[in-house]
Amino acid sequence: MTNQFRQAVVVAAGFGSRLQAMRPGGSLIKPLEPVGGRPILMRVLDGAFAAGIEEAVIVVGHMADVVESTVRKWPVAGPVRFVFNPRYELSNGVSLYHGARECSGDFVLLMSDHLFEGRTLKRLTARGLAGDMAVLAVDHKIADVFDLDDATKVVAEGDRVAQIGKDLSTYNCIDTGMFLLSSQVTPRLEALIQAEGDASISRVMKQLIAERRMGAFDIGDGFWQDVDTPEMLHEAESAIADGRFRE
Repeated sequence: MTNQFRQAVVVAAGFGSRLQAMRPGGSLIKPLEPVGGRPILMRVLDGAFAAGIEEAVIVVGHMADVVESTVRKWPVAGPVRFVFNPRYELSNGVSLYHGARECSGDFVLLMSDHLFEGRTLKRLTARGLAGDMAVLAVDHKIADVFDLDDATKVVAEGDRVAQIGKDLSTYNCIDTGMFLLSSQVTPRLEALIQAEGDASISRVMKQLIAERRMGAFDIGDGFWQDVDTPEMLHEAESAIADGRFRE
């Protein structure tokens, strides 16, 4: 990996409402929920550092003190910095903005509830931005995607993202939740938040798609799994047990 991508922003601020059914009383903290014997967020950090990331910037919100105090005890392979998003009930682009402000240049964006293989992230960073403002890692193995209805669909044209959205009726790949982002995305997020009081990641990505500034990277045989519902968590555990997930 080149020095271009030293930092990774990990969005871990949300409430995790669809996973809360597993813990009555709203006590579940999604990034800390174990999958295959290790917390989801620990697996994300391990994958990032294995790929050559030098620092993880974790954006926290819900139960921030517990998340931070817990993660600081983990034997992860690199430094971790925490950023608090006081408006974590808003869209995920607000959390991204808080994390992006802490980065010194172009960076990787990861979700705290998406498992991935370090080798895939390493290949993504080696691809680089190549003049784009964002690059999304996409999966063309549509038949293998668990809970396709919930997945964010993508139309890729060669190495370009042409369309993205959960409700696309025609698509040829799936959003895996891994991005390369230019530092130029930060002022765009800021402008959107100032103008509308909120910002979603998908809203900014659609701007870049319209400008043909968003690339697509095919993860090939790489495995990934969103962990957003109890069923997805169980699928992730099965994949780990079956050896489909290679760290």
